[in-house]
Amino acid sequence: MPIPIALLIGIIIGMQIPTPAGSAEAPPAAIAQPGGSPDAAEAAPRKINVERREADDPTAVGDINAPVTIVTYSDFQCGYCAKWANDTLPTIVQQYVDAGKVRIEYRDIMFFGENSRQSAELAVAAGHQGKYQEFHDEIFADGGTAKNADFSEAGIKALAASLGVDHDQLVSDAGSKETSTLVQKNHDEAKELGVTGTPTFLVNGTPLVGAQPLEAFVKVIDDELAG
Repeated sequence: MPIPIALLIGIIIGMQIPTPAGSAEAPPAAIAQPGGSPDAAEAAPRKINVERREADDPTAVGDINAPVTIVTYSDFQCGYCAKWANDTLPTIVQQYVDAGKVRIEYRDIMFFGENSRQSAELAVAAGHQGKYQEFHDEIFADGGTAKNADFSEAGIKALAASLGVDHDQLVSDAGSKETSTLVQKNHDEAKELGVTGTPTFLVNGTPLVGAQPLEAFVKVIDDELAG
C-alpha cells in the first residue's frame, strides 16, 4: 500500500476536535500541499488511494465492485463522528450503498483510548457475523458515542442480544490476535496518512474532513459517478 507517497507529497489533514452530540458542525479543515495556498489545494486535491476491496473485509459494507468507495476514519468516542453517522450516513446508505453505487470501508481508529480500542475490536467481531453496520449504528444511536459504553460482561451480552449475534463468538473474535492486528493496522494507516482528527473520509481518494453535510458527499459521489 503506497501510504508513504501521501507523506512525500505533503498531504496534511487538519484536526477536528470532537464535541458532544448536537454541537455546531465542524468547519472543513484545509488540506495543504507544498507550494500552494489552501484555496488552490481545495481546487485540485490530491487523491489518496487506500481502498482494499477485500471480499472478507469485516468492516466494509456495500458492493465490492461499486464504482465509488468511501474510506472512513472514525473513532467510536468521537462526537463529530456520531453527528455524521446520524445526519449524513443514513441517506448515503439508502441512496448509494443499497443501490450498489458506493462501498464504505470503515477504518475505526483509537484516538481516545481504551474504549475506542474495545469498540473497534467489537465492531470487527460484529462484522464477522455480518453485523458491522448494525454495531456502528447502535453505538452512535441518537448522537451517542462509546464514551460511556458498558463493555462489562453483562453489557456485551446485552449488546450481542440487541445485534442478534452469537455472544460467545463475538467475544472470541473481539479478543483474537487477527482482530487486534487489523485494528492496529487501521490506526497506523491513519497516522501515516497524516489524519489527526475524526471523522476523515476519502471518497475515491478525494479527502473530505469533518462532519460535512450530506450535500458535500453527494457532490463528490455524483462527480465520481459521472466521471
